[in-house]
Amino acid sequence: MGQRALEIGRSAIQDRINYRSHHAEKGNCEQRPRQRLIRYAYINGLPGFVTHEADGLLQTTALLVEQGTLRAIYVMRNPNKLRHLEVLLN
Repeated sequence: MGQRALEIGRSAIQDRINYRSHHAEKGNCEQRPRQRLIRYAYINGLPGFVTHEADGLLQTTALLVEQGTLRAIYVMRNPNKLRHLEVLLN
């Protein structure tokens, strides 16, 4: 399950990046600061990723994938709970 779930997550992220890039080039999307992908990771045992958001906060996103279907997305933005990641990533 883990590898396939990670592939689905990467595909979803790439789709979002492609969509935003396409519409930004056409002028259909306002330009605003973007988030930056830090790394793919397992978060609480689920495949996911860590991003540095436009507002300066770290965010983790974990994906629950069952039988090839995305069932849930868990997002954590609480700086107190993610403080240990800032130390590891710097």
